[in-house]
Amino acid sequence: MEKAFSEEVNVFYYDLKLAREQLPWLRRALERLKELKTDAENLALFNDRESVRALIKEADQIISEISKRGVILRDISIGLVDFPSIINGKPAYLCWKIDEEDISFWHGVDEGFSGRKRITKRTEVLEFT
Repeated sequence: MEKAFSEEVNVFYYDLKLAREQLPWLRRALERLKELKTDAENLALFNDRESVRALIKEADQIISEISKRGVILRDISIGLVDFPSIINGKPAYLCWKIDEEDISFWHGVDEGFSGRKRITKRTEVLEFT
C-alpha cells in the first residue's frame, strides 16, 4: 500500500483510490470495535474486570492498526473516520462513515463532520497514483 508521506509533519495523505482500498478492512475493524464496546459495557455490569481488560486490549490493537495506517478514528459508535488528504490544493479530510457505501464527502481540517461537503466533479482531490 503506497501513500504519500510528508516528512516535515509526519502525515500520511490519501487520495480517493487509496482510501477506498481501505474500506473493506476498515468496515470489519469498525464493526469489531462496536462489538467490543457493547460487550465491555455488558461485562462491566457484572463487574467482570478481567474480561473487560481483554476486550479493551483487543480494541486498543485495532485502534492502533487504524492509526498506523494513517486513518483518523473520530467516533466508534457511528463508525466515523477521516483520511488526511489534499483537496482543492489544501490539507483536508476525506470523510467516511461505516453506513456509507463509498467515500462521498470531505471537509477542511478546521470544519469537522458538520462541515462535510459532497465530493463532486469540481472537487480536486490530489492523486498519488
